[in-house]
Amino acid sequence: MGDMQEVTFTDLLQRPTETIDKLKASRRRALRVHRRGAEDDLVLTTASRSAQDDQLVEVATRLLRAIMSDPVVRSSHLLDLVPQVFPWLRFLPSNDRIEFVRELIAVMDASNDVDSPAPVLQLITEWKNTAQIYADPELLANLRSEVIDDAGAVPAPPPES
Repeated sequence: MGDMQEVTFTDLLQRPTETIDKLKASRRRALRVHRRGAEDDLVLTTASRSAQDDQLVEVATRLLRAIMSDPVVRSSHLLDLVPQVFPWLRFLPSNDRIEFVRELIAVMDASNDVDSPAPVLQLITEWKNTAQIYADPELLANLRSEVIDDAGAVPAPPPES
């Protein structure tokens, strides 16, 4: 969203025609609307652009599902293609890469049903965190090691002065 044109909420309220003209002229057919004092900005787009974005996500999900349903493609090409999208997958074992794609497709389908991308982004974050563990041999060894002994009681923090 870095290349998105920006307007203020005041612009939208006081100069709606100019703001809509900016929206129509924008390459992405979207404007970032800054709201002073608000936690997050808004994105103003057209209904047709939003519908196109939704269709694109559906096509991507269907494409992934089709790739995963073809055993030849899945076994010979998928492991080469997916790391181009998610470079950190290279740190995961092969079986985990396939499991990631299966989960990704399932969660994309489910997220579409609840109309929220949050579960997909959460899944990607969780798998990326797993890849970070595999990428750090010391951390991986520590997590795989057996806990031999309890470290004992944790001392109370010193009183605040």
